[in-house]
Amino acid sequence: MKRIPPPPEIITGKCTGCGLCVKYCPALVLGMQNKIVTIERKEMCIACGHCGAVCPAEAISHPEARAESHLTVGPGPAVGSEALLKIFRERRSVRFYRPDPIPREVLGKIIEAGRYAPTGSNSQNVHYLVFTDPKEIDRLKEITVSFMDKSFKLIGNRIVAFYAGFIIGRKSVEFMRDYIPAAMSVIESTRKGEDRAFWNARAVILVHAPAWDSSSAFNCSAAINYCALMAHSLGVGVCFNGFLENSAKHDPKLKKFLGLPKDHRCFGAMTMGYQEVKFRRLVERRSPTVEWR
Repeated sequence: MKRIPPPPEIITGKCTGCGLCVKYCPALVLGMQNKIVTIERKEMCIACGHCGAVCPAEAISHPEARAESHLTVGPGPAVGSEALLKIFRERRSVRFYRPDPIPREVLGKIIEAGRYAPTGSNSQNVHYLVFTDPKEIDRLKEITVSFMDKSFKLIGNRIVAFYAGFIIGRKSVEFMRDYIPAAMSVIESTRKGEDRAFWNARAVILVHAPAWDSSSAFNCSAAINYCALMAHSLGVGVCFNGFLENSAKHDPKLKKFLGLPKDHRCFGAMTMGYQEVKFRRLVERRSPTVEWR
């Protein structure tokens, strides 16, 4: 059932009747009567906080999204476009970590960044599962590698691959079959002690959300990417882990180990550790595929 947040709070003595909050409310909650803001559709509020953030008189706020008067937005973005692009280009997938553990307060800052990622209808429905105990991470890796091993061996069977095409799609099956040599190499190397599945991570984060919500995949993707950028700023390297994410989606044993709510699904995972490798140059990417209309 959809959660309905409380409506905004209006301080009528401060309201100047400028109407900015009415104009910029995305859910059409607010209206104007006699040059005073009124709440007309409280059941439609999504607690985004636009009303309080745009009000010049601090006459409106939301109990779940209060605009902090001591934290104001400057005349322009806090970071220029060139600096921001450089941050995007600096951040790379990091698979080699120092042995130092990541303090909980640092992990807290990383997750705090994900808190401010956009979510559909401002649902803020992203949940985080954080592993820092080496024994728990090893068990997580063991279950993941075991599921990968079984999955790729099965998909290597032509009969299984044929029927799997009807379930997950022919292109997905072809992709998995093409990836079999690389996947088996990862599995064999990891079992021999060269951890190419989790890269001896000092922490692992998974993001999950209700499977029934059509915005959950985007919400989790946006949040974990915000986390990755914050981690980069703190010297923590991360690598998004498709093996773990897919195993968490499909392996009953791993689902039980993770203890996710029955109606939730994992939509992202990453390994983490203080960055051992130093990348000295920025590299190019292919030009984007764009169709201008």
